[in-house]
Amino acid sequence: LAAVVDPFPEGCRRLAELRAAGIPIFATPEEFYAEHTADLAVVSAPIHLHVPYTILALEHGSHVLCEKPLGALVEDVERLIEARDRTGRFVAIGYQWSFSHAIQALKADVMAGRLGRPKRLRTLVLWPRNEQYYRRNAWAGATKTADGAWVFDSPVNNATAHYLHNMFYVIGPEIDRSAWPVRVRAELYRANPIENYDTGAVQAVTASGAEIFFYATHAVGTTRGPEFVYEFEKGTVRYGGDGQRTLTAEFADGTRRDYGDPNADGVKKLWDCVRAVAGEGRVVCGPEAAGAQTCCENGMRRSFPEIRTFPPEGIERIGDEGAKTTVVDGLAEVFTECYDKAVLPADLGVSWAVPGRFVDLTNERS
Repeated sequence: LAAVVDPFPEGCRRLAELRAAGIPIFATPEEFYAEHTADLAVVSAPIHLHVPYTILALEHGSHVLCEKPLGALVEDVERLIEARDRTGRFVAIGYQWSFSHAIQALKADVMAGRLGRPKRLRTLVLWPRNEQYYRRNAWAGATKTADGAWVFDSPVNNATAHYLHNMFYVIGPEIDRSAWPVRVRAELYRANPIENYDTGAVQAVTASGAEIFFYATHAVGTTRGPEFVYEFEKGTVRYGGDGQRTLTAEFADGTRRDYGDPNADGVKKLWDCVRAVAGEGRVVCGPEAAGAQTCCENGMRRSFPEIRTFPPEGIERIGDEGAKTTVVDGLAEVFTECYDKAVLPADLGVSWAVPGRFVDLTNERS
């Protein structure tokens, strides 16, 4: 371990161990790179710093493992690819499921044609987040930071980004590529007093005609998910239903395959990158793979540019003082019905729902 960069090291639970081991601590990456270098930089910074810190590390000779999401803007994908190719270093984006044995086995079957053409993939994530979550930093729930940097903090671009990315990734044409959306329509809402949305639903279509449905919210009182159903011509893949914690496929010929638990390999992404630095193996999730999630999220905002606030009469705040969760009455049930039927809330005629427009993303990188 060459060094740690942390502007607030006193918050680190293992600070005493670092100091006892003589590991130097710097306040900024610029301070570190002024006199040192590293084979691998792990960027675990806030979203708006992912791209600038990654490029800085690349330009100082480091390979990079950057935390998800890739960034805030689809333009960031091109910036990372250019910097990576110019410097001759790799960039990995830390969607840990993509590195897991379970997802890699599923993706291998998809690429080999064992499941046939992807038809419809849908995912539901109901994850309550309380007011402490939105006080965790200065950019929580924001579209921009105080100094004007784009961040787009939302369930879709932060806490549940893994599961939107995963749908594009598993149907991608190569081990390090995702399918990209070419058309998107979305609905974006908020119940919390934030700038951005805490509730999002999207329908995306890929170039092959596969449909992607994603439902994610923090404005519910009970946790459910991630739960998904991926439908292919020759089989169906499921995860999360009825507490299921392994990835299973049921093939049209009646056979089944259990791919295992995608959560079992939480730090495999780190060791895969360490091996890649040594020239062993390859990075399976870089900008070309992770960029599909960024492209979709950007398309969602274009589809629904004015975020709607839920009607106040349907909002309740539950929990202990100082840690209350804002809950929209009936939202969990609406999203569950949408997930079951592969529709968006406005398609159901829900009173608070407003339809988004389809936007064309064919000119984005794919």
